[in-house]
Amino acid sequence: MKRILQRVVHRLGGLNRCLSTRFALLAVVLFLVFDFTALALNIWLTHRIESQAVYINLAGRQRMLSQQMVKTLLEIENAHEAGQGSARLMAQLKNTFTDFDRTLLAFERGGSTLDGQGKEIYLKPLDRPVPKSLVLSAQKVWAPYRGAMVELLFEPGEQGLTTAVLLAQDRNGELLSLMNRLTFRLQEDTSHEASQIRLFQGLAFLLALINFGVAITIYLVRMKHAHQERDLIDSVIDRVASGILVVDRAQQIIRANEAMELLSGYSEAELLTRPVQQVLRRNGNEMIALSREGKTYYCSVDISLAQLSGKPVEVYTINDVTEQKRTHERLSILAYHDQLTGLPNRLLFDDRLKLELNHCRRLDHRLAVLFIDLDQFKPINDRFGHDVGDQVLRQFALRLNNSLRSTDTVSRRGGDEFTLILTDIPVRSVCEKLVFDLHQEITKPYFIDGKELSVGASIGVVSFPDDGDSAEKLLNRADEAMYWAKHHIPGSIAFWSDLDS
Repeated sequence: MKRILQRVVHRLGGLNRCLSTRFALLAVVLFLVFDFTALALNIWLTHRIESQAVYINLAGRQRMLSQQMVKTLLEIENAHEAGQGSARLMAQLKNTFTDFDRTLLAFERGGSTLDGQGKEIYLKPLDRPVPKSLVLSAQKVWAPYRGAMVELLFEPGEQGLTTAVLLAQDRNGELLSLMNRLTFRLQEDTSHEASQIRLFQGLAFLLALINFGVAITIYLVRMKHAHQERDLIDSVIDRVASGILVVDRAQQIIRANEAMELLSGYSEAELLTRPVQQVLRRNGNEMIALSREGKTYYCSVDISLAQLSGKPVEVYTINDVTEQKRTHERLSILAYHDQLTGLPNRLLFDDRLKLELNHCRRLDHRLAVLFIDLDQFKPINDRFGHDVGDQVLRQFALRLNNSLRSTDTVSRRGGDEFTLILTDIPVRSVCEKLVFDLHQEITKPYFIDGKELSVGASIGVVSFPDDGDSAEKLLNRADEAMYWAKHHIPGSIAFWSDLDS
């Protein structure tokens, strides 16, 4: 692109007058075609990324649903052993099973399923080789497990429950692995597809610039004098969709096109009184443009060296990429944050835990991992509806955030389960105070639409390095401690080291 712009300026006035108006018109038409092609590709890319984000979120949800089925089956088994009723748990199991089975089938054959907000959506089948193969493998693993679940749900019995539990424990790990691989593969495919489209965008933009150069060249063959040459440059660059700034050796702006006036909010006369640093600033690896209203927007900037009237100048080609950046950030939020609470999700939490563990190993520090499960949350959902339940989860997440230090991390694991990382824990007493204060705060009454609601919380706590040396082991033991607390003393705090001893 730099060479194209440089040649445009260097060759002004050097071409033959024999080129006709027909070629000039053709060049303008081609420029508009290439420009609109690049715009259409950008719109299509945005739509494609948003569509793929739905598949990525659903694949991630499949892992949560698989674990939820295992958890519910074990709770049903415990209820049977204790001689307690399990109608509520069976209803919960049926909903979880239906969502998982329906989504997996939609991945394979296409069809409708429910999104994270409970709304029905239609999915096209995954037709790329690797995701399709992973879905088919998951169906094979799921088939016997599914049969046992169907038998249990529609013909309940002890034998059916035992079979379902055994198959759940046997197949859950493989299902989780396949769904995890599917999630990451969909992310990779989306990233690869975005890169290819950006390449086509770049080619379209390059062709537009080449055509732009041709258009300028055709116009400039009729110029005989320097002032005619300058007028022609003004005429052509104002047709360009990109912002153009011409800057002299002192970094003073000496020319700006109409697109740059629209981007900045300044008139050309106002721009000509300013150094380029007042309009464009570097922010790390990004360029930020400053508008008249004080707003900032991200932009891509290409600088070409050229000569104007025999003097060296720099030609800045500026494109607003703020919307592309926002699209990328939205995709990142969808992939790594919980949509209901805005908290980091399981993927982001697991990554942060690994980073924090590496940090602790290098500096010989300690940390704690908490696994929290709400008590008496399901009755609130059943009695007042999911909207009230969602408000409770949002307020609960807000209290967690407000109760923690800036160096700590909280995430929603799924459903009514949350995980936390407490850093810089020199001794257990510090951890105990933080956990007890947190427990006291999150179990205070919640006021939703004029109703006072009470929610308990069972918490499992592990510490590094005493209770485990890996992220997986720490999370598993925190989960075990939480389940101990939930089944023995609901609403209490259980330290895994106390249970182990």
